[in-house]
Amino acid sequence: MLNRPFLEAQRSYTQDPSTSKFHMHTHDTYEIYCFLSGNAAYFVEGNTYPLKPGDILIMKKAEAHSLLINSHNPYERIVVNFNADAIAEAVRPGAVDFLDSRPFGIHNRYAAAYFPETNWLYYLKKMCETDDPGAKSVYLTVLLCELKENASALQDQAVTGGGIMDIVKYINDHIAENLNLDLICSRFFISKSHINRKFKTVIGTTVWEYITTKRLLLAKEFLQAGVPPTKVYGQCGFQDYCTFFRAFKARFGASPKNSAAKRRNVVDADFLTD
Repeated sequence: MLNRPFLEAQRSYTQDPSTSKFHMHTHDTYEIYCFLSGNAAYFVEGNTYPLKPGDILIMKKAEAHSLLINSHNPYERIVVNFNADAIAEAVRPGAVDFLDSRPFGIHNRYAAAYFPETNWLYYLKKMCETDDPGAKSVYLTVLLCELKENASALQDQAVTGGGIMDIVKYINDHIAENLNLDLICSRFFISKSHINRKFKTVIGTTVWEYITTKRLLLAKEFLQAGVPPTKVYGQCGFQDYCTFFRAFKARFGASPKNSAAKRRNVVDADFLTD
């Protein structure tokens, strides 16, 4: 099933921000985030990116992220969410591959200090200002082409979350397999309480909540590709259909069958928006 183009750009301002308002979440769309002002850092899949005004982050579908507010300075940002069909068809395959080919939590940030000659903020502001879908698509396409062109020059300087990145990579590499907490703890020589405490601090959720979220987002992709719900659950690591059905409906508010029947043209956030 083909999606209709989805592209939403919003400039937001929070006078008195706090970390409790910005929980870990994921999307089933791509996201471009630009930090404009405040005092904050961004968590992406176990990596922590300190933020400076003008910094841009890119997130692919299902890439978990959250915000850490370091002070109550007013917080301003631009967030763009879009699907592949919002990108100009001529450059779409390369743009999507560029977004999808990164490992989770790696090379997310374009630090403004390393790209002083770019005009990326101009394109982001224009996407927020115009109501013309065609114009939005043009600005998005140009921006993505320039981000792709400069990807090789990225210098993340992210602060990793004390070994969490290895665990996150292992989970994502084996998300459709028979994962369980005992297996993960045994592999990484860590106790259940310790791994959950580290995950809660760095990722913002427990290990099992993280695994379930990733499996459900994978299931949604399979459903949208036309795979029957009765086959999807086994391909996403769920042991039985009833467990999958309950988790899917609790997360998305619709049954797998009903979700598969709908054309996707809205952003799905598992927890909260940016």
